[in-house]
Amino acid sequence: MKELIEKFVKYPILANIIIGLTLIAGIIALLNTNKSFFPKKPDLMIRVHVSYPGASPEEMEEGVTSKIEESLRSIAGIYEVTSTSSENMSSTAVEIIETYDIDEVYTDIKNAVDGISSFPAGAEKPIMYKQRQQSTAQWLGLTGDVDLKTLKVFAEKIEDDLLATGNISQINISGFPPLEISVEVKEETLNRYGLKFDDITNAIRRNNNDISAGSIKSKREEILIRSKYKKTQAAKISEI
Repeated sequence: MKELIEKFVKYPILANIIIGLTLIAGIIALLNTNKSFFPKKPDLMIRVHVSYPGASPEEMEEGVTSKIEESLRSIAGIYEVTSTSSENMSSTAVEIIETYDIDEVYTDIKNAVDGISSFPAGAEKPIMYKQRQQSTAQWLGLTGDVDLKTLKVFAEKIEDDLLATGNISQINISGFPPLEISVEVKEETLNRYGLKFDDITNAIRRNNNDISAGSIKSKREEILIRSKYKKTQAAKISEI
């Protein structure tokens, strides 16, 4: 070590040469390093959704979710299964091991889920899809001293403006409950007119729709006939 130090003292240009070579090597390595602001990740997630209208979370867990989990136990290539049972809905997320082909595992999972014959009678057909990996560019929070409906209107307006720029491919709005219209009739009113809940349901179904009624053709033109009476406002539905 002493001799090395003596050489650097005697020939100071050696130190400058070593520093220069280190700097050049660092610049070359930096220029050849692969880099990305939003690196693409492999698709490793498969989701299974089953709807069961009117079912409680406990019914979803016992009748749907647990049976899906059992059918997936013998499938190779699964890293982790995460399930959620909520009202009217069962959601299962299946994470795939990176070394496995997601298409092959997807086929195995689909065959296993389609082979379940003991779902409740009211459960709908399972919906399966491969979740594509997406890179989030930015989170935007919207707050204000207004109700949720007003906030949702502003959020949708912001969404339309951002998508109109052409620089953003997808926007997800969260934090707002889905819009629902509840039709409630007093029991005494039903008894007074001799009605049942099914009568109210059928009346709304018949008088609140948007259907095609065919077309009329002539030599010069074709006229499309359509019944456009679909109402989404509570006041309009109450008139029915």
